[in-house]
Amino acid sequence: MKQCVDAVPVWIMPVSIMAESFDPRCTRFDVVIVDEASQADLNALIPLYLGKQVIVVGDHEQVTPLGVGRGQAPLENLQQAMLRSIPNAHLFDHMCSIYDIGRQSFGDAIRLVEHFRCVPEIIAFSNQLSYAGAIRPLRESNSTDIKPACVACRVQGVREGDTNRSEAHRIIDTIKAMLQHPAYQGKTIGVISMLGEAQALLIQSLLHQEIDGVEIANRRIQAGIPGDFQGDERDIMFLSLVDSPPPEGTLRTIGEGPFELNKKRYNVAASRARDQFWVMHSFDPDHHLRPKDIRLQLLKHVQDPLAYLRANEREVGRAESPFERDVLQRLTDAGFRVRSQWPVGYYRIDLVVEGAGQRLAIECDGDRYHPIERLADDMARQAVLERLGWRFVRIRGSAFYRDAEGAMRPVFERLQALGIPPEANHGGDPAPGQENRLIDELDALIGQGNEPGDVRLDPQAAPIEPMPAEPHPLPADDPRPMPAEGLGHRQVMELLNGRSAPYEQFLRELARARGCQRLGRRVREDLEAELELMARHGQLEIGDDEIRPL
Repeated sequence: MKQCVDAVPVWIMPVSIMAESFDPRCTRFDVVIVDEASQADLNALIPLYLGKQVIVVGDHEQVTPLGVGRGQAPLENLQQAMLRSIPNAHLFDHMCSIYDIGRQSFGDAIRLVEHFRCVPEIIAFSNQLSYAGAIRPLRESNSTDIKPACVACRVQGVREGDTNRSEAHRIIDTIKAMLQHPAYQGKTIGVISMLGEAQALLIQSLLHQEIDGVEIANRRIQAGIPGDFQGDERDIMFLSLVDSPPPEGTLRTIGEGPFELNKKRYNVAASRARDQFWVMHSFDPDHHLRPKDIRLQLLKHVQDPLAYLRANEREVGRAESPFERDVLQRLTDAGFRVRSQWPVGYYRIDLVVEGAGQRLAIECDGDRYHPIERLADDMARQAVLERLGWRFVRIRGSAFYRDAEGAMRPVFERLQALGIPPEANHGGDPAPGQENRLIDELDALIGQGNEPGDVRLDPQAAPIEPMPAEPHPLPADDPRPMPAEGLGHRQVMELLNGRSAPYEQFLRELARARGCQRLGRRVREDLEAELELMARHGQLEIGDDEIRPL
């Protein structure tokens, strides 16, 4: 290895391998970088000794060394005997990571605030929990077709020891449904247990029992605890909270914990997902959790992930200037599809022209919203967004109001060069009910049993056009005959189209046709009562998990 040191310019290896491979008496590197230093214990002092310059990369808001708090007495004795003259000697124990030692020894850290992994809805929880809103998410919400970004799923589970089999089985069923659904093709998947390793081991065992090993390897499907995923990511992440309702009262509160260990675990767990983040729980957060419980904060965020973003937007405001409106009018008059104040994570773009799968960002400079004093900040923002693939053109207000056609000419030339054609402004917002469409389709696959022979759903298929339900459906025990041509009757018959259908799948299709986003308990009871009434009047037959027209 001595001969190889100078031959290879860059070495990347774990601390343990490095300690075995290089002789500290004669090995020196120009720069040593310790990554994930907040998880590194005192053994990481060895590579620091080998470097002329040292870069320590970590996050004190994330999980600390796994040996934290263990065997402190022997270390304290060694500190008093051997480290009396060493600055910050109290840090050299199992309570502190090498990153903590670096922060104390080297002074203020350089904070990296740009976040590229998660869509804004996901990272917003950690941003508020641990970073006081300082993180700047730079992925767009529409950079993925997986919607919604955050999903809370309650199951009727019971905690047994440190496991909850109902949550584990629901996670496995959902993963199997995702493997069948084309929208999740190629997506990587991870599962985190928030109550120790027992639940993670149970889920990992079920994964290997029910999912093909090749699929597990290709999708990097893994179950673990938060520390297992620190520094890693998956497209889809599941959290299992494990706890179930107590016989009476509320669950024991989980706060930040000693040395903020719980807060760090939840910060790591909630920021591993790129596209979609699921939280499986077996309790009612509004009734079984106290206000200061970190799980209540998490579930409230998952149920409404845009709440913080909306509050931030109200504070920032949609300061659309007259100059922007005049430019927008010119573009729409020319037939282009334009969106104003386009959000890109933390940032906003004045105007965005879309068409033919391309986009051009337009910034309007020189009025009271973009004064010359802010030009340096605007250019820095543009440089960040250009790294994300955005193309920009800028218009000066003075040039526009002096010669509008001349000022707009470079814009139209750039649009032509990018192949963006004039298109009428039409809906960019999702249709009602589309936000939860994937979740409904996963539920349908789970209801079908995830059998290999099941027909895969097409996420691009046109949704069923809703028809108005009968305004006053008859009660289930009403002996009067049902009108033969009621709107509800026609809708059911049109959906069946003369063929039998799986009962659960048909219920979901009927609910969606009635304009419902989810097949909840109330919707299910109303629809089942209506179908049973039709069956009693000889119009349907329900049995063997199927529904058939007569």
